[in-house]
Amino acid sequence: MPSIPGLQARLSEKLRLALVYRLARELNAELSSAEVLRRMLHAAAEALGTPHASIVALRKRELLAAYALGGDNEADPRPVIERVLANGLAGFVLHNYRTVIVNDLTTNPLWMSLPDEPLSPQFGSALCVPMIHSGDVVGVITLSHPARSYFTADAVNLVTTLSEMGAAALSNTLLLEENRQARQRYSTLFDDVLVPILITDLDGNIQAVNRRACEFLAYEREELMYQNINAIHRLGTGPISGERFDHLTRGLEVRFQSSIWTRDGAECPVQVYARRVNDAVEGDYIQWIEHDLSSQVELEQLRRDLSAMIYHDMRGPLGNVYTSLNALQKLLADYPGASVRTFLEVAVRSERQVQRMADSLLDVQRLEEGNKLLNRNNTAINALIEHAIEQVRPVADDRHVRLRLGLGDELPLLYIDADMIERVMINLMDNAIKYSPDYGIVTISTASSGQEVLIRVKDTGPGIPREAQARIFEKFERVKHRHMPRGVGLGLAFCKLAVDAHAGRIWVKSDDQSGSTFTVALPVEAPATRELPLLGAAAQ
Repeated sequence: MPSIPGLQARLSEKLRLALVYRLARELNAELSSAEVLRRMLHAAAEALGTPHASIVALRKRELLAAYALGGDNEADPRPVIERVLANGLAGFVLHNYRTVIVNDLTTNPLWMSLPDEPLSPQFGSALCVPMIHSGDVVGVITLSHPARSYFTADAVNLVTTLSEMGAAALSNTLLLEENRQARQRYSTLFDDVLVPILITDLDGNIQAVNRRACEFLAYEREELMYQNINAIHRLGTGPISGERFDHLTRGLEVRFQSSIWTRDGAECPVQVYARRVNDAVEGDYIQWIEHDLSSQVELEQLRRDLSAMIYHDMRGPLGNVYTSLNALQKLLADYPGASVRTFLEVAVRSERQVQRMADSLLDVQRLEEGNKLLNRNNTAINALIEHAIEQVRPVADDRHVRLRLGLGDELPLLYIDADMIERVMINLMDNAIKYSPDYGIVTISTASSGQEVLIRVKDTGPGIPREAQARIFEKFERVKHRHMPRGVGLGLAFCKLAVDAHAGRIWVKSDDQSGSTFTVALPVEAPATRELPLLGAAAQ
């Protein structure tokens, strides 16, 4: 056993300071967590001259890594360390947050006797010190020597100093490694995702792009770096502008449609999703996700072209059917069989319904493309409504639904496309009749309100759920009720487009008890130079 003065000499102040300085310099380098542990272990064992030493790294009391010295050889200490952490000296230090000196390994119950383990000596003394950072034990260092009562107060002070330095270095290194791993995972996902993503700074300068963005834009990654996001967007539709940028800086998500230019000059429609991302390490940035809409736009154009062709081709045969049915009505005017005349009336009414549907479908397409109304004239709205009522009265009679009128007096003339607005009213009244129960009541009223004329259609049907009211004016949206008639969901979409084209408004009020009330508000005066609002695809 070495003398205490010998150990004291070994731990002279000068030597201790030199050791601490050297280790601090090493730990300040960019090291892995494994290298931090190894250097800590070797520094402590070398300073105290201990042949056996071990060190463990922990996260939330779970073992992350372990290293040990036994004689001159390093060995895998995990099997031994796991047992000691569960029932031995290191486990006691871990759970009690305090340093322990064992002066005689043969008599202290904290020291586990493991005769078959060369890393666990059977006699001598030991020192076990917790590595504490921010109130948590992040590691434990254990040193042992063949001599009893080997470790002095100076030894404890030295190892405590080393453990504090090591705990801080280990915690920082683990945090950096976790961040690096997280960034690596994000980078892999970012590069492999199947939609184009661009990362810019808050001024819109591109900092990173994924592989799909490079393929989509036909640029090399290096060519895109540090360009401004506006450089690849069609002039006037770029992301960094006015209100959008204000929303982004406030942390709001921005969604809009735009066009993007590829390297070879091709223009592609895109749906853009942008949001500001807070990053404490690298600073805030903006993430732009660009969904390619080329296929959808092509399909939509194909659908519009096909629909227009079908609707145009339908009008000729429908006109022939109508002319033939009218001729038959005249020929059979004196025919004694009343049932024949009834059948002809049903056929004529059905033909007119199909004709109105074809006209409305054509108008939906025309209005979505932003075309102007060509048939505007000063129109008496009450007369128009009375004519529309006559078109739907046979349907109401079949359902025993009563049509109640409440038309206002001395309403001003409206400068409108009379045929289009009449089809709007027929649509609204036809819906009201279909959704009202047998023997129900549909009320149609008009009134003047300031610079508008209000037209209301009220039914006694089941009402429209609140969550569906905002969507019913969209194309192909239908109110889904049991026992309700089905449709394709274009009638109300046409109504909305037609009313919008007149600079008017349309809305619905409804509950589950008293049916629905649709209101159309049309302006009394329309300036001769007024431009129609762009609708649908043209507005984009």
